Amino acid sequence: MLSRSENDQEIISRDKRDRRDYEQISNLAKRMGLFSEMYGKVVVASKIPLPNYRPDLDDKRPQREVVVPLGLQRRVEGLLQEYLDRLQLNSGKVGENSDIANSIDPTEYVNPDEDPDSFLDSSVMEKVLQRRSLRLRNMQRAWQESPEGKKMMEFRKSLPAFKEKERLLQAIARNQVIVISGETGCGKTTQLPQYILESEIETGRGAFCSIICTQPRRISAMAVAERVSAERGESLGETVGYKVRLEGMKGKNTQLLFCTSGILLRRLLSDRNLNGITHVFVDEIHERGMNEDFLLIVLKDLLPRRQDLRLILMSATLNAELFSNYFGGAPKIHIPGFTYPVRAHFLEDVLEFTGYKLTSFNQIDDYGQEKMWKMQKQLAPRKRKNQITALVE
Repeated sequence: MLSRSENDQEIISRDKRDRRDYEQISNLAKRMGLFSEMYGKVVVASKIPLPNYRPDLDDKRPQREVVVPLGLQRRVEGLLQEYLDRLQLNSGKVGENSDIANSIDPTEYVNPDEDPDSFLDSSVMEKVLQRRSLRLRNMQRAWQESPEGKKMMEFRKSLPAFKEKERLLQAIARNQVIVISGETGCGKTTQLPQYILESEIETGRGAFCSIICTQPRRISAMAVAERVSAERGESLGETVGYKVRLEGMKGKNTQLLFCTSGILLRRLLSDRNLNGITHVFVDEIHERGMNEDFLLIVLKDLLPRRQDLRLILMSATLNAELFSNYFGGAPKIHIPGFTYPVRAHFLEDVLEFTGYKLTSFNQIDDYGQEKMWKMQKQLAPRKRKNQITALVE
């Protein structure tokens, strides 16, 4: 009846059978051109080949929904799409020539992400970067439309830097050097690099963009990178990463890298033109140090050779005029920050407000000893100081 029916595809028998009965059913199915498999105590005969395992017929494992994290799902989709892109490039690159050397696609052996200066054709590299840019745009839009992404976007819009977003992007596009000053908490460190990255991704140039943001201390570089990656809904080391001395977390598709000033100087030793870098952020320039000052000197010498490079200097203080004059009158933009009212209270005021009474019982220090003993200890003669200590004091 199964072989004659056009609608039925398989027969499932849950009757209790032993191995000999299954062998007879299997032989009968083979003679009739069918397929047969036994899953536990269930026998299935089908018109199409059967898999080795059927979870719907497994009574020992309860069926439950598996929730895949969004970050893992996006990473799997990106890797799968990259594999499909390479297969398509390989199939389109093979020519009609029978020569073995001409029939081998160089993309099969060379990773364009790790070796951009290889012998790959520029058109092939362009296609790879365009496909990656398209995937970045789809991933970014998916995150912004998700409930978690909408909640994060609402928080980012509450920062003062969001009001100056369009103005900042236009100024960075028109000027090679720009000086940005903003009060602490305005969002210049975490938001400005994101604005540029999001703008490039939205215009389909995300894979062509590479941003470096320097921090004076390694702990700030690591913390800011972790925060920015969380705001983008990604794991640290994907699109956003960091690199400090003897430690780092970055991948081949990292577009925004937070590092210390020394790391960027070390890269300038081997790559004096910063090839592939499109934007350089130098944060906290008011913290004058040897690495920071020397980095500004090197970058000023680099700008005439790299007309397409954009340099953004950021400071939390208002001495932006000094750095603007050093770079030939670079435009300045100030981002206002949050202001909180501050009131000063003295101990006498607190005692008066609370009505606290000082008695001999509540005047006890941290060691549980009476206040009189502490006062006597303070009045005890101290050791005689040497002349150097007295002079320094």
